[in-house]
Parts: sequence; structure tokens; C-alpha cells
Amino acid sequence: MKIAVTADLHLTSLQDHAERYHALENILDQMLMEAIHTMIIAGDLFDVHIRNYAEFDALCQKPKYRDIQFHIIPGNHDSQIDSRMFTSDNVKIHSKSGIHSFDLISVPFLFLPYQKDKTMGEEIATWRSELPPNEWILIGHGDWMESIQESNPLEPGVYMVLTRSDVESFKPAQVVLGHVHKPLDKDQVHYTGSPCGLDISETGKRRFLIIDSEDGSVMSKTVDTDIIFFDESFIMLPVEDEKIFIKKQVQSRMKEWNIKESDRNKIRMRVKVNGYSADKNGLMMTLKECFEGLSFYQDQEPDLSGVSISDDVDRAEITRRVLEKIRALKWPENEEEPSKEQMMLEALHVIYGD
Repeated sequence: MKIAVTADLHLTSLQDHAERYHALENILDQMLMEAIHTMIIAGDLFDVHIRNYAEFDALCQKPKYRDIQFHIIPGNHDSQIDSRMFTSDNVKIHSKSGIHSFDLISVPFLFLPYQKDKTMGEEIATWRSELPPNEWILIGHGDWMESIQESNPLEPGVYMVLTRSDVESFKPAQVVLGHVHKPLDKDQVHYTGSPCGLDISETGKRRFLIIDSEDGSVMSKTVDTDIIFFDESFIMLPVEDEKIFIKKQVQSRMKEWNIKESDRNKIRMRVKVNGYSADKNGLMMTLKECFEGLSFYQDQEPDLSGVSISDDVDRAEITRRVLEKIRALKWPENEEEPSKEQMMLEALHVIYGD
């Protein structure tokens, strides 16, 4: 049996954020194409300010979605929801932690809704005797301690922690969590990520997960969203041909986006450039040329406030070589260490003396 899992839609109203409902509908349509009729939503289906769930209720009652069973666990944004707030008989709210089996041959699922001042380990411990090692799946909403550096910048603090020790002690076959909006797959722990970017900090294509409840495997599927955010930064040097220099950077970055031509109209991007240039006006014109036909986030033009004027080609060559060395470094990517880009900017300040 295959089961779809998503989280962190933060639904408000169709009038305010129709794109979030459209992302959910795209997931449901993909489920039907693969004959999947069970969806788990791992918290924060609704935004914190929403108290009327009629539009989601109506979506679940659409004839083509009536055979889909929605299993929803509350998150920290919608911890107050319960089954009394919905009229659809295919919606079940799991307000308390508990074990759920979808059929006779599927592994059991432990649902852990968000609870203030609780840890996931404390809740799992109460069910330990009913969870055969490596033969159960955890669905929860909170912070995996090894991913704290990826926490949602809009929600400082730590929520319902799951630790490496918990995973090693209780031995789930897979762990799928909501709360952190950036997708993550590390060993058997997965964050689905938000299926629709909520703002410019949630970049790139979005996804949902499919769990095979018989063998515990997890696979990722792309969500076709109305908007795709990108937040890009570049480093500029006063080289002999600045136009070619920045164009190569932009073309390389856009290639990494892996966006189909038909999806270019969905892009909303923010662009910032740091470094040094002999011609800031020419740099701006080149950037606009590179991004012609694409839309900037909130109509903001590229931010060149971090670009200083310099025509020192010798220092530019020194900088180029230093940056090559930094890019080649094997460097850990976490909150405790500076990023390679931060290192590059510091090198620029040293070389140019400001």
C-alpha cells in the first residue's frame, strides 16, 4: 500500500493564497494517477491565524477526491484543530498520539501531533512495547536535532524535539516529519518540506513523499506549483570583461535550477551581488539582460548595494585565484561554520582593503 505524506501547507484562504490550495490539489491529482488513496499531513496544514476550515472541507468533498482518506496530525500552528471542525467523512484528525495500521500487511504508523513542552522521545516511550524494532514508521511534527541549522527562520526556537538517541533507541524503520520547511533526507529521517514555497526563503521546486507501507521505502515526487522562488547571490570582480564574467555565473546558476521552459513564468527571484566592479551601471544592464522575461520578487531589481567601484585588474586576478582555492575546499555546511560565500567576501575585504 502506498501512502502520500506532506506537511506545512499553512493554508489560509483561497483569496489570500490560492497557490497553496493549488499545490495540494496537484498532490491529490498525482495520487489519483498512481491509485494512492491515503494522505497523511504531518502538521501545520493551516496557518496559525485561520479558524474557518470550510474551503479545505469543500476540497475534500469534491467528487474526484471523495475516495481519498486524509489523516491529519496537528502542528504547532494548528494545534487546536479536531474532527468536530470538519464535515467531510474522509477527514480524520489525530489530536492525540497513537498507533495506526492501514491494512493487515502494512507496518504500523505512530502519529505524534505537536505537544507543547513535550519531546517526541517522551511520547514514543509510552508506545514502545507495541513498536517492533525496525518495523514501524514515525510521523511527527517538530525538530530533528541534527537539522536545527535548517530551522524555519520565521519560527525561532525548538519544537517537540526528536534526537539521534531516540531514533537509535526506538528503531523506527522510517521517520517523516513536518515543521522544517526545507526538504531533508538523512538516513531514515525525512522532512517533506513545504509543498508550496511560502516566501522567498523557500526556494526551488517543492515536493511531497510517498511511503510504501509494506517495505517502508520512501520516494519523492515533485509538486507542480504556481510559483517557484529563487534567492540568488553572486560575487563580482573588476575583470577585463565584466559582462562575460557575470553572464557565466548567471547561466551556471540558472542551469542548476533545472526549470522547464514552460515553468519560467512561475519564477519569482531575488538577486544580490557583492564584490567590485568598474561599471555598476553596466553590471545592472547585464543582469537585466540575463534575466529578461523572468519576474523579480516583489518587483525588486537586482541589489547592487554590496558592489564597490574598482578598476584594479591585478587585484582582480589575485582575487580570482583565491576564490578558486576557496571553492575547492572541502568545507562543512552548517550553522557553526562560515559558508564558502562568507569566506569569499572576507577574502575580498582583505585583498581590497575595505
